Amino acid sequence: MNGRMGRMDRARTRLLATWLVATIPVALSCGGPKMEVFTNPAADLSFYEKVAVVPLRSLTSDRLAGEKFTTEFNTALLAAELFDVMDYGVFVSHIVKILGTRSPVETGLSADDIKRIAASAGVQGVFMGSVTDYQMASTPNGQFPVVTVEMRLLDAETSNVVWSASITERGGPKTPIIGVGEIHTLGELSQKMAKELVDQLK
Repeated sequence: MNGRMGRMDRARTRLLATWLVATIPVALSCGGPKMEVFTNPAADLSFYEKVAVVPLRSLTSDRLAGEKFTTEFNTALLAAELFDVMDYGVFVSHIVKILGTRSPVETGLSADDIKRIAASAGVQGVFMGSVTDYQMASTPNGQFPVVTVEMRLLDAETSNVVWSASITERGGPKTPIIGVGEIHTLGELSQKMAKELVDQLK
């Protein structure tokens, strides 16, 4: 009898192990971010007391994707209170003052542009980046958002990269149980990703 019970316990253990192996990748693939982060070992983040966010470029079919994520990242940065973050509208006015009608979203910024804009605004560092994927993707369980963002903090004086991160994430259930913790919109996913990026700076 004991031998039979032992065999049954071992069978249950193998069955549980098989279920875990099958479900863990699902849980990871549905909600977990793919992120790569670099911090310049020669840089001192505490030096950058006042920073600003340059409008992100959109490299997707949604021309407003950069603007949308800029808003989310700026809000997350303010909430974290890691830096003195210049008001976004005020910083944009400094960009216009230096560049005139030239758009940093369309043409990008040179090292000299960054230096002049930062000097005008009185910031030591600027966050810049781009949105390379911003779409609703079809899955067997319906449509869920997919977003990829590249972000970096540049030293205003030298344009050296102080910190950079690349993140890709998709919505969907956070557990193998469909419907639990799902993210359905691009806005909700962007808000979550912006906070995750800022958390990497802490």
